Amino acid sequence: MSVLLHLNGAPGVGKSTIAQRIVSRRPGWLNCDMDVLRTLVGGWDDDFTGAGALIRPVARQMISAHLATGRGVVLPQLVMERTELASFRSLARSSGVPFIHVLLDTSDEELALRWQHHADGQVWVEAAQAVLRDVGGTEAVLAAARLTRKLAASDHAVYVRCEEHGVSAAVAEVEALLP
Repeated sequence: MSVLLHLNGAPGVGKSTIAQRIVSRRPGWLNCDMDVLRTLVGGWDDDFTGAGALIRPVARQMISAHLATGRGVVLPQLVMERTELASFRSLARSSGVPFIHVLLDTSDEELALRWQHHADGQVWVEAAQAVLRDVGGTEAVLAAARLTRKLAASDHAVYVRCEEHGVSAAVAEVEALLP
């Protein structure tokens, strides 16, 4: 069954890792990781934020097209604004599939450490860390976490704890939500 699974959470919490693990066990599913997609836009490494703005509408079209095939989509994306969250929910509704909003979270202390030491070999990670440093570093990450938690609570998102050594448990908890 097709579903749009939105993994939300602060930078470094594990969205991309969990998304990859989920799609690796579900043939035909799409991991629509916008941070990876933005690296396909020329000049992305000079304007990480601008490339993100350019790729969002493309990603929405990609999600819609993939959902139309009857397969699921995992969207590991930090969303802090109600209107952006509503646009993804609306996309799922117009595609006739369930929308599952999951907040991946951990302690502020763990988040502060993770974003600074996030080095999983992804080319976009260093650029994202530079943007975060430019807008306040750890404080920016924690502010994002606070906004995301508020939005998730008001949206009745499913809360999944994502501890450093508990990724497998978090994946299992998220997979249990899927049809």
